[in-house]
Amino acid sequence: MKMTTGRKYAIALTAGLGLIMGILDNTIVNIALVPISQDLKVDLSTVQWLVTGYFLSQAAVIPVAGYLGNRFGSRRIFMLSLAFFTIGSLLCGIAQDSTLLIVFRVIQGIGAGALFPLGQSLALNPFEPHERARAMAVVIMPVLLGPILGPILGGWLNDSFGWHYLFLINVPIGFIAIYLTWRIIPKDEIGEAATKSFDYIGLVLSTLGILGIVYGFTLVNEIDPATRTALNPAGTAYGWSYWLVWTLAGAGAVLVAIFTVYELRLSEPIVDLRAFKDYNFTISSIITCVVSGTVFGALLLLPIFLQRVRLPHLTALETGIALVPQGLGVMIAAPLGGILFNKLGARLITAGGTVLVIISLWQFGNLTPTSDGWSMAPWNFLLGLGLGATFVPSNTLAFLSLSGPALAKASSLFNVTRQIASSIATAVIITLFVQQTNTHVTELSQQALAALPPGTPPPNPTDPQYAQALNQLVSNAGTKATNDVFIYLAFGTVLVFLLALVMPSRKTITDLEAASRAAGETKEAVPVHMG
Repeated sequence: MKMTTGRKYAIALTAGLGLIMGILDNTIVNIALVPISQDLKVDLSTVQWLVTGYFLSQAAVIPVAGYLGNRFGSRRIFMLSLAFFTIGSLLCGIAQDSTLLIVFRVIQGIGAGALFPLGQSLALNPFEPHERARAMAVVIMPVLLGPILGPILGGWLNDSFGWHYLFLINVPIGFIAIYLTWRIIPKDEIGEAATKSFDYIGLVLSTLGILGIVYGFTLVNEIDPATRTALNPAGTAYGWSYWLVWTLAGAGAVLVAIFTVYELRLSEPIVDLRAFKDYNFTISSIITCVVSGTVFGALLLLPIFLQRVRLPHLTALETGIALVPQGLGVMIAAPLGGILFNKLGARLITAGGTVLVIISLWQFGNLTPTSDGWSMAPWNFLLGLGLGATFVPSNTLAFLSLSGPALAKASSLFNVTRQIASSIATAVIITLFVQQTNTHVTELSQQALAALPPGTPPPNPTDPQYAQALNQLVSNAGTKATNDVFIYLAFGTVLVFLLALVMPSRKTITDLEAASRAAGETKEAVPVHMG
């Protein structure tokens, strides 16, 4: 029976509701990392696992989602994923300690990991190929709105009701999404995956390998219990010289290498690494990974700076509002990037967007202890413009010369590598920030003591002036650390600019499109997934 246009869009909107839940949660929690760490009395190295664990669990599920969708039906697995996400949200909302909160966040991520690939498929399936351009707007809208609504919604919920409601708000929405999916989205047929074996070994190798690398990096900032003394009750971090840091990271790297060799030997691997043989796909994947690290670097560092470093501290809502210009920039640049891609190709747009990103990151490397949202607004907006202009052409180019089963496999690989890059970037950025903060605290303390006249009595910790001076010193150190990390990110983004210069020319892209039409294949850009 032929579907009406209204029914098709009802299906797309229903799938889109699941998408926006998963994508919003990628940004909504970043705003509350500082309040959560203060409420649960844990440091940033611990609370960052709310972000890292979420990304890692998504990365583990993305390649499995397509197989399960074919094996049991996409609608059924989509509903199950919504249930996982909703239950994980409920458990996060009632968690009372950091360990349980991180575990429940991983459960939430397991559900979210399947929402985007399956939701995208369910939303587009009812439409004929020539109708899918308009339907794509429904799919990509959560991506565009997430960076704008996430920080504001997260800040408002935290300031008005407490951080628990960042998760509890998902519960009623999740149940509504499950019901609408059951009522509106039709059942789909079980595909050929029902007769194929699943690559469990590849899943275990990749998950343990990446987990080892990420956990190894996070151990750098963990406190060594043996260093806690009466004179140093806070203790000292393990640091880079700790043997377990390099043991875990090295073991993870070995497992990733074994995974790579193993996957290349299989005819039906969990992630088909052969897509990296395609030049366009490889260069676009590298660009997307580096830019994703930059995105989450900014989304992590700016809230931490505004709520914990800057004096006076901003509230979560004020922080969310300060990040709105970045989302507006993305919302403007992403559609323009898609239009200009057809006229200019990927090289010029990506290079231009990268220049904007580098300029904005460099400006963020010049913050002061009193910098606020207004002074950051131009650079936040510029960063959003650059990110939107960089993401769209790289996403489009990645799949330009792929089609059929190769396109589906490459899409899975593309999203997995981006999620892994985001989780590693989160761990590394927090590690650098904490390390640089400690370094600058030591330097500034020594300078302050050296400036005291000879014979000055030691400071009295109960003196209000001492407390004020100490807060200012920590703020200055945190500001210097934030600046350091943003400068590192700016230099890292130079790699994207250099890669953009070796992207295919517009003529090459035109030739690829002409060859595709001659072969009777329909190429469609895979939606930009920034969440």
